[in-house]
Amino acid sequence: MYTITTVDFIVIGFYFLIMIGIGIYLSDKSSSSNDYFAGGNKIPWWISGVSLYMTNFSAWIFSGAAGFIYHSGYFALLYLSISGFAYWFGGMMTAKLWRRSRVMSPVEYTNTRYNNWTQLLLGFSISMVFILSGGVQLTSIAKLLAAPLQMEVGIIIAIVGIIVIAYTYSGGLWAVNITDFVQFVILIAISIVVLPLSLNLVGGFSGLIENLPPLEWEHTYNGVYYNEHYIIGILLVTTIGIAAGGAQRFFSVVDEKSAVKVSRMAAVLFLSFPLLFGIPPLVAKVYWPDLMAVPFFANAFQPNDLVFLGIVYEVLPLGLVGMFFAALMAATMSALSSVYNIISSIVSRDMYKDTFHPDASDKRIFQVGKTTTATVGLIVMALALNFAYNEMGIFNLMTMFFTLLNLPINIPIAFGLMFRKIPRWGGFSSIIWGFGAGLIIRFIMVWPFGPQIYYIFIASTVILFTAHYFGEAYKKNKPMLAVYSFVIGIIAFLGFWGPHQVMRAVTPLTDVMTGVLFAACMLLGASIFFFSMLYAKDDESDNKQVDDFFARLRKPVDPALEVYARGGKETSTFPLVGTVTMIIGGLVLLLRLAPIPDTYSSIYFWLSGILFLFGFCMYYFGKQTEQRQLEKFRKELAERGIEIQRPG
Repeated sequence: MYTITTVDFIVIGFYFLIMIGIGIYLSDKSSSSNDYFAGGNKIPWWISGVSLYMTNFSAWIFSGAAGFIYHSGYFALLYLSISGFAYWFGGMMTAKLWRRSRVMSPVEYTNTRYNNWTQLLLGFSISMVFILSGGVQLTSIAKLLAAPLQMEVGIIIAIVGIIVIAYTYSGGLWAVNITDFVQFVILIAISIVVLPLSLNLVGGFSGLIENLPPLEWEHTYNGVYYNEHYIIGILLVTTIGIAAGGAQRFFSVVDEKSAVKVSRMAAVLFLSFPLLFGIPPLVAKVYWPDLMAVPFFANAFQPNDLVFLGIVYEVLPLGLVGMFFAALMAATMSALSSVYNIISSIVSRDMYKDTFHPDASDKRIFQVGKTTTATVGLIVMALALNFAYNEMGIFNLMTMFFTLLNLPINIPIAFGLMFRKIPRWGGFSSIIWGFGAGLIIRFIMVWPFGPQIYYIFIASTVILFTAHYFGEAYKKNKPMLAVYSFVIGIIAFLGFWGPHQVMRAVTPLTDVMTGVLFAACMLLGASIFFFSMLYAKDDESDNKQVDDFFARLRKPVDPALEVYARGGKETSTFPLVGTVTMIIGGLVLLLRLAPIPDTYSSIYFWLSGILFLFGFCMYYFGKQTEQRQLEKFRKELAERGIEIQRPG
């Protein structure tokens, strides 16, 4: 029951070869920094939409999230259900604006919209968040694979980490997006098979519902408290996170209409989350009410994290277990490859070029980006080794990073794109206040995640949207502003101290911690005066720069002129994705030749047939669609008398 065969190892190895091969094939499609970081703005919206979906998807879903679902039941299913709404709302907020911004990294625009200091702070903060979450994601896959592969966690971290570095380093965003789509095909195909087979273990949907405990709104998981405010908070964090963090997928397509389609595509795909990835852990909750009584889980460090894997072993036949492991690695490698590409874009363009070497050539930026990709990959591998045996568990670690760090970063990025009145230092102060509130809540107050999110959101947005008025107050009446700053510090203290006295699931504050809280709040209040001085420094040249930026946002993208007239190499995505999908379908069919019970034979035929049909349609019809679109823009350019630039 709980063994992995030579056939499974072959499937996993073959999958690795496909991923590396895609990176090598696409390496000559990334000959400039625009190709490497933004795909030359020619990535199809459906490819970018699937990639956005896969970017926020990893083995954590099969490990940490599965463990939380096993523990919390319907409550965790509600948590999974909110992603689709968040992606839809987040895309509505900024997808069109990101494409019109005509940038190549999520924070490139901040040097214009805000200033260089904000750009540096955002670049560093975003890189830190992505690296930490990448470490958790790599830990997730390593812990899942360690037992069945009979390998040390550290060895798996090294193998998977090096492979992701290899294909991301080679192909840039084209490699990330194409491999994301291939991984999406594998992931969905195997999950569709696991779903009905797992339900058979408990008598179908009716048997599952009859045996599950009713919905409860309060849970404590590995020492961390959750309630309904956590679900509301995660909806808020994810929505703003997509509005800010989906930038690279939004500006890598041809125009703003395609950018909106990217977010809608990802939103629709996330509707499958509760069904495909929430049901199997719930089946495990009914099928194995006591994990310690099952040999496979008895000696595990965090047995809840292995329930999805246990279901897979229970229902899948020879070879398809290996395909599931390939899907696990697909999800994690997809998320990690996007992390590496985004960070390399931030470091090479937003930090290296804009701050330290403004005259750096495109070739030099390209080289720095690729070097950064490799360096970040090694750092993530080192963090994964550290996280592997953390007592908080994978789910709580990911949630802590997600709630504590994301909002202060994403709020000024998203709202700075939408609102003109925010002064240039407003983004910097918003980040500082958000981090300050988060540190107070996490390490002084020790509040649950829901209230953490609310207070961080309030702190970051209030300082962002009042920045203009404080700047005016500094110019008109400095003594009165000093009084305001003192009063704000007192209000902040009472805003933390008062709710703490009545909040459940928190410990009382000691006299020492109350003093620390008071000092921290007064420091935040005093910062108002300092930041107001910076707000007041905006002059006519600053205002003109911001006005020019918003004028650019009002100008629709001309894809014929701005994308296709640039020339560059054309990458035909449909035939590539179709061919790879058919190869995977052929591999599934070959697995049928292995000695297996007849009861499993139909699974192989169904899977291979679906993959072959999908791949053929992509190859045949997709190629014609791409060619028609290319000819349309070439004809438009010819009619307008615009000559296509030739590379080199």
